[in-house]
Amino acid sequence: MALDGITETIAHFVGTFEITIEQARLRDQYEEFSALRRKAEIDGLEDPTSIHIKADLDIPSGEYKALPFNFLPSQPELPLPQAPDGPVYESAVILNGDTAVSQRFVPDSISGSSSAPELIVLRPETVPLGSAMTFTVQKVVMRDNDTVGEGDFRDTEALIAQGEEFLDLALSFHGVAASSFSLADYKSTEMVEALAQQMLTPVSANVDGVTVHQFHGDDALGVIVNGKYVDEAPVWTDILPEFHQQDEEGLPEFHQQDEEGEDVAEAMLPDEWDQSKDPEFDDGHLVVTGGNLAINAFSASVGWVDAPYIAVGGQAISLTAISQVALVSDWDVGAPGAGSGTDVIQSSKIEVEGRVAPWLDDAAGTSGQPEFIFVDWVHGDLVVANFIKQVIDATDIDNIQTEISAASTLYAMGDNEMFNVTDIVQLGSFYDLIMIDGNMISVDMLYQTSALMDDDIISGGMPGAMTGDDENLIMNDASVKTIGEDTHQDLQQNLSDAMALEQTDMDALEDALLNDPMFAGMEQLRVLKIDGDLLQVNIVEQVTMMLDQDQIDLSGPNAADTEVVAGSNALLNAANLTKMGVDSTVMAADGSYSDLLLHQASLIDVPNNEEITEMTNEAIAAIMDDMSMPQPDAALALNAPSTDATTPDDGLQTMLA
Repeated sequence: MALDGITETIAHFVGTFEITIEQARLRDQYEEFSALRRKAEIDGLEDPTSIHIKADLDIPSGEYKALPFNFLPSQPELPLPQAPDGPVYESAVILNGDTAVSQRFVPDSISGSSSAPELIVLRPETVPLGSAMTFTVQKVVMRDNDTVGEGDFRDTEALIAQGEEFLDLALSFHGVAASSFSLADYKSTEMVEALAQQMLTPVSANVDGVTVHQFHGDDALGVIVNGKYVDEAPVWTDILPEFHQQDEEGLPEFHQQDEEGEDVAEAMLPDEWDQSKDPEFDDGHLVVTGGNLAINAFSASVGWVDAPYIAVGGQAISLTAISQVALVSDWDVGAPGAGSGTDVIQSSKIEVEGRVAPWLDDAAGTSGQPEFIFVDWVHGDLVVANFIKQVIDATDIDNIQTEISAASTLYAMGDNEMFNVTDIVQLGSFYDLIMIDGNMISVDMLYQTSALMDDDIISGGMPGAMTGDDENLIMNDASVKTIGEDTHQDLQQNLSDAMALEQTDMDALEDALLNDPMFAGMEQLRVLKIDGDLLQVNIVEQVTMMLDQDQIDLSGPNAADTEVVAGSNALLNAANLTKMGVDSTVMAADGSYSDLLLHQASLIDVPNNEEITEMTNEAIAAIMDDMSMPQPDAALALNAPSTDATTPDDGLQTMLA
């Protein structure tokens, strides 16, 4: 008999209920059975063993007594030592000429024969110095290209491609071509002579608007900032943009604390970002698309080998060059006062400090030749070289189009920090004489390149430049300090003959040097003999490129009160090289040559006051509304207000257009 739908549902429910009850009943029976089985297994076991440990550490009193102490018996009197076997002398003061020998003198026939003491000289086994060479390559690549909102923004890839061309242009402004990182090139006198020829005729960029300062020889000594001699070089921390300045408590001005000791930047973050406390959101509106910090820092203190006297069988060549280049493109489009501006500082300090070998001062006023000589022999070349390359490649191209209508606003799209730091210390030994069969070559080359593109388009907001605290800063700072002056003389014949001796003729070499009047007054003579060349090379290349081309479009009731930080970028290339030694007399058989070169080139491409006046509000509105021009021509066209505004002096705009 067929059931209707309701009856069938009720029957199904009743059946399910009975099955559930049966499962519960079977579960109870199974658990009871399992418990009885386990109880039967446990009942057959004995009680577990219980272990008790007790340690009585109390020492019963009276059972332990201190050991008795007795003085040792006195030692019997020992016999006195015997009188010395030898003559006994008496000090005498003779006032009136010769007098008889004292009667207290004991003759050899009574006391026995005597002899003079034998002098034993222990020669230390010294290990000659080896070569020291370092290769350091540091590179930071940052891509912080942010986009907030929707709009007709510039093509980021086109701006990056333009930045690469911009950097290539900056590298072409160096006075001397970038030096090789191959040590073999510096062992070739032809290559070194070619480098010296480049320093004599450095490249001078033939581009309108490029400022070049060059100094040769002694003119390059001293402190030179942007082509002018000054007493002191500017300090990096004192000229930083206000965005990066430190307050009295060591916090940046942007991160200062309020009266309650609360960090302003932390207080402006949303509450849900910090669950440890419940700070209230401070009032204010801030948009940060700049504020980047990039630093390449290098420092080296090298004092490997040096001597008051240096004899060279070949040539003695010393070349020092500092080449600094700074390129800036800062074309800002916006309301009057929206431009950030850029400060460029290129600082160089080259100095030579005299330092007489201190052990020569101790020997002053004495006569006689040295009694001992120690020779360290190097078979081959002795190399002290450092090759450093530091690169920072950063793009912070931010695009934002938003409405400022909240009670408080913070957009942090910039404020990046990048660092490359290298610190080298190389310490060796000083000698009295260094003999070099080959050439003595010293090459110090410092290349510093800084490139900044800060072409911003700002609509709305209150630019930081209106208060004068949104300036960019570019600084190339180089320092070369040489401790110990070199005086050049002709090679003396006796030293030339001594240099021709081989290690098998060590006795002849020692006799020749010990009898040389040049070393009179020295107690001992320490000599370094090099069969090959002495190479001292320091090559430093620092490159910093920053692309901070922002496009900001703010609207809403609070847009006019919003502070915009589109600049405040700080770029630093700092290189400090200290060569430690002593005053030396260099005697080269094939002559000596030395040269100094300082090259400072800069191109700052910014609009002048007349061009800023031409950028009216109508032109700005037209640029912001019409962003449909083809790329990458649009990116290039937005760097200038109009084609008519580009003057013949704008060499950078002409080359990049």
